[in-house]
Amino acid sequence: MLEKIVDFKKYSSIKVGGIKKLKIAQTIDEALNLSKTHTLIGKASNTLISPNAKNLFCLGSEFDYIKENDNFIEVGAKSSAKKVFLYFKKQNLKGVEFLGSIPGSIGGIIKMNAGMKEYEIKDSIIAININGKWIESNDINFSYRHSNIDGIIIAVRFKKEKGFRFELETLFKDMRKNQPKNPSLGSCFKNPKEISAGKLLDISNLKGFKIGGMAFSQKHANFLVNLDNGTFDDAIKLINFAQNTVYNKYKIKLETEIIIIKGE
Repeated sequence: MLEKIVDFKKYSSIKVGGIKKLKIAQTIDEALNLSKTHTLIGKASNTLISPNAKNLFCLGSEFDYIKENDNFIEVGAKSSAKKVFLYFKKQNLKGVEFLGSIPGSIGGIIKMNAGMKEYEIKDSIIAININGKWIESNDINFSYRHSNIDGIIIAVRFKKEKGFRFELETLFKDMRKNQPKNPSLGSCFKNPKEISAGKLLDISNLKGFKIGGMAFSQKHANFLVNLDNGTFDDAIKLINFAQNTVYNKYKIKLETEIIIIKGE
């Protein structure tokens, strides 16, 4: 088993966290053993990590691969969204066009059933290797930005369908233009059924509202952004304040879409 020192203030998308020892699982058995006492970290593109967080681990390079089969494309959980997007585009395959516009590793993207607009990762999946065992996608409960996966995602098998949709690539790129360029974790809250989270924050006068160095973006209210050396505590205070404000005004409970690791 390997270890490395990671500065999460540089590593994470929102540029928050401390310098920590990160264990690296090189085999499925190592990953399963570590998961009993440690928390799995992907690329930290949607994860807010406390400076007090301990016992973290990641998957090694052995889990970063793309293999083509006659009937599917198998991808290791550590592979980046961008890598998979480029492969599908080059091979003229459809189904994951939105991966070119979102960050993160495939494992994390599947875990939260990530997507853009009505397009979700679940729609392109045949099976997922969880804890070393392949499970058909139909046997997994996927919902909006959520799955019931309880275990370590090792790999995934995607549908192999010809016809990369260039018009969707353009659509997703245009959507990204409306998102802030500041360090961020993407959408902070899940969209409630009644109204979008961004709209709720906007009509609650929280667009641009900040605490310390953290703020809800002036460009897109549902993006929690790091304006200037924002801290984990700033982010937590801002999230809590927004949830309380929206609930007091509209009796709607905002649920975080980002993952929060508080530590001790």
